Amino acid sequence: MTGPPANRSEVRSNVFLSAVLETGSQNVSIRIRNISSRGALIDGPNLPAAGAKLLLVRGSLSARGHVAWREEGQAGISFDEAVNTSLWVARAGHAGQRRVDEVVAAIRRSDPLPPNSQPKQVQSLTELSVTLDEICQRLATIGEISGPLGEELIRLDVLADSLRRLSKKK
Repeated sequence: MTGPPANRSEVRSNVFLSAVLETGSQNVSIRIRNISSRGALIDGPNLPAAGAKLLLVRGSLSARGHVAWREEGQAGISFDEAVNTSLWVARAGHAGQRRVDEVVAAIRRSDPLPPNSQPKQVQSLTELSVTLDEICQRLATIGEISGPLGEELIRLDVLADSLRRLSKKK
């Protein structure tokens, strides 16, 4: 296991972005901690070993590469081709992502959480089912959902339907 290189030839953008690391055998949710056009520092559980081929995916963006080094909970990845970092670090345009960005920024500054950052309290099974349906609809509009995430979305939809049926029995 070799650690991160001491000298870097490119400036890296420090970020806190959620992404998925796809290898031949698994998909792992990770965080991108910094990124340059040629590589990134990631952290998360169950990271693949050094040398593993991968696909890094964030929304509609993806980059092929390999794990250059790995230590406990962190890894450096090297991209096969240069990426446009401004696309990778751009703020997503939808309101849900903006709320997440605001909450993360507040936590980093140790500020109070912004208003409306807490989910509304659900009062009934019907409201719970409607809220779950709304979440499923938003998730379904995200392009390029991987197989395992698609399966989880279907499970959420089944749960929403079950809650709807339970609420009608009362």
